[in-house]
Amino acid sequence: MRKAIAALPDTLISQIAAGEVVERPASVVKEVLENAIDAGAQAITVRLEEGGIQRISIQDDGMGIPSHELPLAILRHATSKIASLSDLESVASLGFRGEALASIASVSRFSITTRTREDDHAWQIQVNGGQTVGGVTPASGPTGTTIDVQDLYFNTPARRKFLKSASTELGHCLDVIRRIALSRPDISMAVWHNGKITERWAQGNIEQRVDAILGQEFHEAKIPLEQVSGALSIRGFISKPTASRARADQQYSYVNGRFVRDKVIQHAIRSAYQDVLHGDRQPMVVLSLEIDPQLVDVNVHPAKTELRFRESGAVHQFVFKAIQNALGVAAGHNAGTPSLASHSFAPVSSNHGLNTWMASMSNSSLPLKADSKNSMDQFFIRQNDPIASQPSHQTHSDLPLGHAIAQIHGIYILAQNQSGLVLVDMHAAHERVLYEKLKIDLAEGVKVQQLLVPVVMHASELEVAKSEEHRETLVQLGFDIATLAPTQLAIRTIPTLLQKSDPIGLVRNLLNELDSTGSKAVVDAAQHERLATQACHAAVRAHRLLTLTEMDALLRQMEQTERADQCNHGRPTWIQLSIQDLDKLFLRGR
Repeated sequence: MRKAIAALPDTLISQIAAGEVVERPASVVKEVLENAIDAGAQAITVRLEEGGIQRISIQDDGMGIPSHELPLAILRHATSKIASLSDLESVASLGFRGEALASIASVSRFSITTRTREDDHAWQIQVNGGQTVGGVTPASGPTGTTIDVQDLYFNTPARRKFLKSASTELGHCLDVIRRIALSRPDISMAVWHNGKITERWAQGNIEQRVDAILGQEFHEAKIPLEQVSGALSIRGFISKPTASRARADQQYSYVNGRFVRDKVIQHAIRSAYQDVLHGDRQPMVVLSLEIDPQLVDVNVHPAKTELRFRESGAVHQFVFKAIQNALGVAAGHNAGTPSLASHSFAPVSSNHGLNTWMASMSNSSLPLKADSKNSMDQFFIRQNDPIASQPSHQTHSDLPLGHAIAQIHGIYILAQNQSGLVLVDMHAAHERVLYEKLKIDLAEGVKVQQLLVPVVMHASELEVAKSEEHRETLVQLGFDIATLAPTQLAIRTIPTLLQKSDPIGLVRNLLNELDSTGSKAVVDAAQHERLATQACHAAVRAHRLLTLTEMDALLRQMEQTERADQCNHGRPTWIQLSIQDLDKLFLRGR
């Protein structure tokens, strides 16, 4: 039988909203912490019982809520943070929807105790499963606000059954608290669980907070990053490629102070590391992006962890370039070694005697031929080469990698420089040199392969529309795509470098990426993967015996190659053992 249309009761509406906003105790923690930050808190204390299932109490020292506004604070769609469409289009606060407190109160035993600086005492309001108990009453408490949430989902047992164990829920709560703590190092925070202190962070700067939360591993591997361009600025830290992880669980991205999981930013991070971090390895990052609020829509997800940029392509390119530049400048910091980046990058340190060399670096590196068939004659100067036979005007003290003195088991080059001993993995180093040379060749222009028979691709109407919208970009990338029918595309040309790839899959992924992120990174990644494979196959193999002249030639090439400190997979290509290191090994001076 047909049921009549009826308006839902307010309590049921709030409980439905709670299903979107209050997924688990961690959701409550997030919403209340964001409100505390918006209230100007400088100190926040979080107390949890049984992972937050039994109780969540969050106290802040912010501005508090006037007593006459307390009944409004627990109503749906009531907020002090937006009042018009223009406010919504330029949201600068963290919490603005006006649903959180009403939703939380509808599925818990809830109370707010608050005191403004003008009040003589605190005021309190209590809500039991969405029903106000007794109105606003006087209470005791310091300036600020305390939100107390007990027995979460006590009146919706079906939802309570979906909660995990107390330890699991505690883990989710701590993840949320750490994310927020990373965004505001100027706020002191303490976390208690079942009456015992779990975390405590004093007020400080971002570097201190990052070290306190992410620990020694990130402290030793972090690279500072800061870049400004017009309405965009980005600051934070990224990890060296050698400190990668199997999962992306140590990636913290913020937009205007709000933690987000944004596909544009995540894609830019991954793309920036593609030269030095292949496979499924993930970097560690803490990045804060500042952008004009009018250029970003944060009102696209109930939990506010997703957003939409007005110019996603520009944001992607900005984040990508910022990370890539930071990686280039900081290359070679690991193991206390100097950078071998080209002289266009700033010198890393003056204590390695490299400033003079960096300033006088010339572009006289020997040309490498990418079409080699693994012949060493095409990669290195031979002993009978007249250039190689000329005496060097530089001693080993003038060169970062010094001069080769031996080869070890046909795998490693042993060299001597001013600091001491240098060990080079010759295959990994040569692979990087060739890879960077191939990239330079690619940057000079995309070579296009005309297909004898166009590849017909069955596409959706949306994909056809995307191909027409991005036609100019596709042509620049080497793809000539024509529309045959409302659901058919013909691929006429592809980049020569990708002629062995699946053209349909490549085009489909490219269209999706151009539409969602404004980026062409899927093509860049495919091309660089091919270049990396070519470089690996062409590089000198292990157990190939080299002359000292050939070894020196490779060292000189490394010194003028970007990112020569790491191979294409993020592993180091060389290490430095100083005289002091050698003295320690042999216990000299003891």
